[in-house]
Amino acid sequence: MNIGKLRHRVTIQRQAKQPDSSDQQVDDFGQPIDDWVDVCTVWASIEALRGREYFTAQQTVAQSDHRVAIRYRPEIEPAMRLVHGQRVFDVQAVLDREGTRRWLELICKEVA
Repeated sequence: MNIGKLRHRVTIQRQAKQPDSSDQQVDDFGQPIDDWVDVCTVWASIEALRGREYFTAQQTVAQSDHRVAIRYRPEIEPAMRLVHGQRVFDVQAVLDREGTRRWLELICKEVA
């Protein structure tokens, strides 16, 4: 990995855990509110892999997959998400391809 490609500043977040389900906040429709907590802010390389549009439930849905490379961090898990400006990416997989604990490759799906 060329360190010069790490030109995007991204914030990695994890979902906040509620201590008790009775304390869970809900919106006007009774749906639980997702709270996200910042874990860290790192430099990353973001590369688009593929994009597609499909029709489901009488709606057109756009989906795009990305490969994000960051320096190794042991706390990164697939349940986390990345925020880059106004864009949000759900982490689908965390890969240490070389096994050297120098770089992580995150396969992400952009949330529209």
